[in-house]
Amino acid sequence: MCRMCQWFGDGGIWYLNPKNYAHRMYRKRAPGSGPTTQFLQSADEIRAAAEESAPLMERAHRLSEAKANGDMETFAHLQHHINEQEAKAAGCQVVPLKDCFDLLDMVQGPLGAMMCICRKQLRGEEASRLEEYSCLGIGTGMLKWQRWPERYRGGVEFLTPAQTKEWVEYWDKRGYVHMVMQEGQDFIGGLCNCDYPGCLPIRLRLDYGLNTQLVKAEYVAKVDYSRCNGCGDCVKRCQFAALRYEVALDKANIDPFQCFGCAVCQGVCRRQAIKLYPRSAFPALANEW
Repeated sequence: MCRMCQWFGDGGIWYLNPKNYAHRMYRKRAPGSGPTTQFLQSADEIRAAAEESAPLMERAHRLSEAKANGDMETFAHLQHHINEQEAKAAGCQVVPLKDCFDLLDMVQGPLGAMMCICRKQLRGEEASRLEEYSCLGIGTGMLKWQRWPERYRGGVEFLTPAQTKEWVEYWDKRGYVHMVMQEGQDFIGGLCNCDYPGCLPIRLRLDYGLNTQLVKAEYVAKVDYSRCNGCGDCVKRCQFAALRYEVALDKANIDPFQCFGCAVCQGVCRRQAIKLYPRSAFPALANEW
């Protein structure tokens, strides 16, 4: 069970808990209000507080510089510190297409497709039409974006639940990974569809070992060798280097420790040779998030 399930799941999968979609969960602070200021006693405490409150991307930039300069001692220190701090807050989690459909069935409120903020930051791309939008504001989460007008640059397309499912499936067929976002420590914010080159959470995890921003899915994929013919279609779609063609087997093979359970490989398999299993069913993987 991942940390979000422990905090928000009521004993089950957190993003399938209807309470996390309730409008009452959204609280807007009064102007000028905010967290209580703590009076610090020393310069060390001031520096530590500044480090913890610095935006994730600023800290990740320092991590990137340390890696580029070959300063692995600083890299290891920053990596540990960032992971330790980010684990105290909720992040986003990979979800397979089926669970995307299940969570969309629970949403009460608007569904709005919009541009991907990660792709804008990493590539300078600013989407302006539905077939380019790959992020989705969900119900209560749409209220959050009213407080961040920059998020709506490029427009927003409001969709019906049926249209939203078609839209998510469109990205799934293109091999994009689905990720559900938790916002404000108490409600579902949105659903992203992204790939390794343009996704900040995926890049931060795979390139720099920042493991707490992006949590693996509740599932693990496994190949049924009796059905697999070794065509390799699934291998081309894996964003996490978990799939490879094994020459000795003449089959596709999945490294369960690398698998994020996104199931984009499953969707392209014409022989239905890939199945998802609960991560909790495998003792060695139960805590591999």
